[in-house]
Amino acid sequence: MDNSAIQTLEAAAQMLMAPPQMVTSEQRHQAESVFLEFRSTKNPYQLCREILEKSTSDYVLFEAAGLLKAALIREWTLLTENDVSSLREYLLSYLLRKEAPPFLREKLLQTIAIIIKRGSIDDGGRERKNLIIELEKIILSSPISHQKLACSLILAIMQEFAITVKSADVGLIWEVHFRLKKSFEALDLKRIFRFTVGVLEQIVRSGLRPEGEQALLTKQLLTIVETVLCWSHVSPLLSKRLIGAFEAIYESDTAPALRLSLSWRDTIMQPELLALFFEIHMYVRSNPDLASPSLTCLVQLASLSGVVVSASNLKQQYLENYVNSFLNMMAYIQPVEREMLGISDIYRRLIQFFSPAMIAATPPAFLQNLTTLTCHCIRGSVIEEGVNDDTVWRESLNKFLHSWSSLVHESDGYSNETLMNPCIEVFNTYLQSRLAPPDGTRPADTEEDIKDELEEDERKLHSNVLMTIGAIARKAPAHCCHVLFTLLQDRSKRLEGQLQLMHMGKLPISGGGHLVTLFEDLHWILMITGHFLAVDCTEGETVMIPSEIIHFSLRENANIDASLRYLVGETTDTENVDSILKLIGEIMRINAWECAALEAGLGSVFSPELSATISWLLKIWANSYLMPQSSVYSEMSPILACAFGRGSRGVSWTVSRLAGRAAACLRHHAAQPAAAAHATQLLTTLAHSQHKQNPLATCEEFLALLQWEAAGCNLPGELRKELHRAFAIAATYAEEKLMNLINMESDTEPVRNMLADTLDCFIGVTDGVLEVGTMDEQFMMLIGALDKIPGIIFRYHNYPGVVLPALNLLAKSAKRMLHSVQPQNVNKFLEICNTTFEVYMRWNSGKISSIPQDAEEEAYEDICALMEVICSVARSGGAGDTCARGLRILLPLLTNLPIDDFNMVVTALRVGLTAVSCDVSTLCCDTIVGLSNKVRTLGDDNPYAMSLLTLAELLLMLIIKVEIPPDSIPAAGAAIYSLTCVKPALLEGLARQLIEAYAVNDPTNVPRLEEAFGVLTNGVLFDGLRTHKLRFQDNFDKFLASVHGFLIVK
Repeated sequence: MDNSAIQTLEAAAQMLMAPPQMVTSEQRHQAESVFLEFRSTKNPYQLCREILEKSTSDYVLFEAAGLLKAALIREWTLLTENDVSSLREYLLSYLLRKEAPPFLREKLLQTIAIIIKRGSIDDGGRERKNLIIELEKIILSSPISHQKLACSLILAIMQEFAITVKSADVGLIWEVHFRLKKSFEALDLKRIFRFTVGVLEQIVRSGLRPEGEQALLTKQLLTIVETVLCWSHVSPLLSKRLIGAFEAIYESDTAPALRLSLSWRDTIMQPELLALFFEIHMYVRSNPDLASPSLTCLVQLASLSGVVVSASNLKQQYLENYVNSFLNMMAYIQPVEREMLGISDIYRRLIQFFSPAMIAATPPAFLQNLTTLTCHCIRGSVIEEGVNDDTVWRESLNKFLHSWSSLVHESDGYSNETLMNPCIEVFNTYLQSRLAPPDGTRPADTEEDIKDELEEDERKLHSNVLMTIGAIARKAPAHCCHVLFTLLQDRSKRLEGQLQLMHMGKLPISGGGHLVTLFEDLHWILMITGHFLAVDCTEGETVMIPSEIIHFSLRENANIDASLRYLVGETTDTENVDSILKLIGEIMRINAWECAALEAGLGSVFSPELSATISWLLKIWANSYLMPQSSVYSEMSPILACAFGRGSRGVSWTVSRLAGRAAACLRHHAAQPAAAAHATQLLTTLAHSQHKQNPLATCEEFLALLQWEAAGCNLPGELRKELHRAFAIAATYAEEKLMNLINMESDTEPVRNMLADTLDCFIGVTDGVLEVGTMDEQFMMLIGALDKIPGIIFRYHNYPGVVLPALNLLAKSAKRMLHSVQPQNVNKFLEICNTTFEVYMRWNSGKISSIPQDAEEEAYEDICALMEVICSVARSGGAGDTCARGLRILLPLLTNLPIDDFNMVVTALRVGLTAVSCDVSTLCCDTIVGLSNKVRTLGDDNPYAMSLLTLAELLLMLIIKVEIPPDSIPAAGAAIYSLTCVKPALLEGLARQLIEAYAVNDPTNVPRLEEAFGVLTNGVLFDGLRTHKLRFQDNFDKFLASVHGFLIVK
C-alpha cells in the first residue's frame, strides 16, 4: 500500500494532540472521525504491520496496537492457524529488533499473550509451551535487552491466565477462563518458577552488583517469582460447580497464603531453595526496588500450607529449614527501616501458619531476634510519631505485637519461664520510650500542653498496642508491677508537692514545662498500668481479673490486714503488702490528689487528658475487680476477695471514692468532653457492678450527685443522658424534677426547654432500667414518668420541641414494658398508649409551625415515633384494639403519593440500580421489595404496580451481566421475587424475552438458559411466604452459578 493512509492518520494525530488554540473544533472533530473509522477497520493486520514499521507518531502507533488487539479478538474465528502464528512471530520479532516505547511494548506483549491464551483452547497449551521454551533460551543467551523483553512477555502471559483485573477482555466465557487457568497451573506455572529461580541463582553467584540494566532484569525475574508465590490457585472443584459464580477480581493489599498442590512438594521442600531465597534477598537488599519483591517472596514462603505440607513431619521440617535460613540471614544483616514491614510480616505469618508447639521448638535466636526487632520498632515508632506522617515503624510494630499477642496467649507454646525475660525487655523498652528523661527516652514535644491535645483520644488511638503490652507485662508480673509502682509513687509525690505549692501560693498557677512533663509521664504510666491490671472491653460485659494477676497475688501470699490498710491510706509501710494492692493504692492516691485540686479551685491547672486517663483506668479496673462473681473463677486470691469481693468493707470504700471522683470531674470538667465522658462512663460501670448488693445507691457521694443534678447542673445533653442512665441502673431515679416542671404554672420557653431536656434524660433512664432487675421492677421504675406523657402532650401540643421527646420516651419504653409478666402492668401501659393516641389526634391539627416545610418535618418525626409505639404493641400480641386506634390516627396523616411522583421514585430507583456503590444498589433493591409488598395489595393492574414492574427487566439483566455489585446480589434476588409476587407471570415472560434475545446470537445457549430458568422457579410459589422466599433464594444462587458460567464473557 502507499503511505497515504499512514500520512492521513499522522495528520489526524497532530490535530488531536495540538493545543486547543491551534486547531478549530471542526478540525478536531474530523480528526476524531478518522480514528473512529480506523478502529472499525476489518482485517487490519497488514495495515497495522506497515504502521508499526513506518510511522513515527506515538499516537498512531498506540492506535495501531489497540486495533491489532481488538481485531484479533473480534475476528478470531475467521483467522487461520497460519495467520495467527505468523502474527505472533511478527510481533515478537518486531519487539526484539526495535526499541519500542513502553506503552507500545506493553500493548503488543498483551496481544501476544492473548494469542497464546486463545490458542490454548484448541491446542491444549502446545504453542504456549513452545513459546515459554523459546523465551527461556532468550533469557539464558541473548543480550540483556532481549532478556528483559522475554521476562515481560512471561509476566504478560501470567497476567492473562491469572484472571485478574489486569487480564484482557478476550471474549471468553468464565468456564473457559477457569479451565485455561487450571491448565496453566498444572503444566507451566511450576516450570516458570523453577527456571526463574535458577536464573536468579546464576545472577547471585556471578557476584555482580545489581545495578543499571542488571538491576532491571533482576527486578523482572523477582516479579515473576513473586507473581507465582502470590498466585491464587483455582479449586479443583471449580469446573464442577462455579464457586460464587466467578472469582473475585480485585487486588488485595495482603496476598493469600501460599497453598500449593502435591506436585510442588519435590520443589518447595528442598532446603536449598529456601536458603537461596534468603541469599537473593541479601544480594538485592541494598536496592529498594528489588528488596520489596524479594521480601514479598520471603513472606509468602513463610505462609506455606495446604496438602503440600499436610503431614506434620513435613510441616516441621519445612519450618526448621525456613527458620534456619532466616536466622542465618539475620546474623549477617542489620535490618533497615524499609525491611521492617517485611520482616514483621515473616514473623506474623510463621506464627499464624505453624502450630505453637512447632514455633516453641525453634532455636532460641528466633525469639531473641523477635525481641530485639520489636524493641527497635518501639523506639522508631515513638520518634516517627513526632517527626513525620510516615507509618512504617508503627505498622511494623503492630505486626510484631500481633505475633507477641499470639505467643503470650498460647498455652501449648513457649513456657512462661522462656517468655519472661523477653517480655521484660519489650515492656521496659516500651515504658522507657513513653517517659521523659532521665527515666525514659521520650522526645521533647513542642510547646503544646497535653491538656490541649484532645483532637484524638489517645486511649483509643494506642489501645491495640497497649493491650498487647499489658498482656506481655502479665508474663512477668513481679517485675512489671514493681516498676509501675515505683514510677507511680515517684510521680505521685511530685504531683502532691506541685499542687501543695500552688495552693499555698508559692508556685504560680500558670505552672510550667515541668508540669506538662509530669502530666505526660503520668498519662502514659497510667495507660500502661490499666492494660496491665485489666482488659479494656465493652461496658457491661463481664470481664474477669486476668489469671496471671490472680496467680501472682496467690504466690505473694501477703498479709491481708497490712494490704488493706495500705490500700485505704492508713499506712505507708509497704512491707508484706500485696503488690497489686500497692499499685491500686497508689492510683487511688493520685485520684485523691486530683479531686482535692479540683475542689480547691486548681482545675485550670490539672490536665483534662490526664483526668480522662485516670477515669478510664478506674473504669476498666472496676469492671473486672469490683464484686467479682466467684462462680466464674477456678481460684481467687484471698486478698483481692477481701478487698473488693461482694459485701467487703473495701468495696464500700472504693465505690465511695470512685463516685466522688465522678462527681468532682462532672462539676469541674463539664466543659472538657473527654474528661467528663470518661467520668460518666466510670459512674455507669460502678452502677453495673453486679447490680445486687451494690453499695452505689446508698453512697453519700452518689446521692449528692443526684441532688446536684436535680437542682439543675447544666451538663451537655449527651452527658446528662449517660448520667441519668447510671442513676437508673444504680437505683430508682426520683421523679421530683419532672413533677416540679409539670406543675409549674408559668408556660415560658425556659420551662419548656427544661421539660424537653428532662424528657430526654428519662430516655437515658429508660436505657438504664432495661439493664437491671426483672421487667416488672423496670416497669415500676418508669411508670410514674410514663403516666405523665398524655398530660404533657395535652398541655404542650403546640410545641413540637416538647411533644417529640415525650413520644420518643413512650416509643423507647414500649419495646420492653409490654413484655411484663403481670397483666395489670401491660394493661396500664396500653391505657397510657391509648390516651396518648387520643390526645395527639385531638390536637395535631393545631400545631404551631413557622413554615409549612417545618410542619411536614415535625409531623414526619412524630409519625416515626408513633409507628415505633404501634410496632412494639403489635409485636407483643393481644393488643389489636390499641394498634387499630394508633393506625386510625396515623392514616389521616399519610397521603397517597400521586402516580407522577411515584414514577419519579421509580426513575430514581432505575438510576440507583446502575450505581457503582454497593450500598446504593442494595438500598434500591430493599426499596423495591417494600414497594412491591405494598402495591401487591392494591389490586390487579393498578398504575403503581405497572410502573414498578418496569424495573424487573433492567434488574434481571444487571444481575445476569454482573453489572450490579456482587454484595448486592442477595438483595437483588429478593427484589426479583417480590416483583414476581406482584405479577406471577412476570418471570416467565422475562425468561422468554431473554432466551429469544440470546437465541439470535448464540442458539446453542437456548437449552441451557431454559434449564437454568427451570431451576430458578422449581418448587417456588410467588405468594410472599417466607418458605418460598428462602427456596427462591437457594434456586437463585444455583441459577446465577449456571448462567454466569456460560454467558459471562471476559
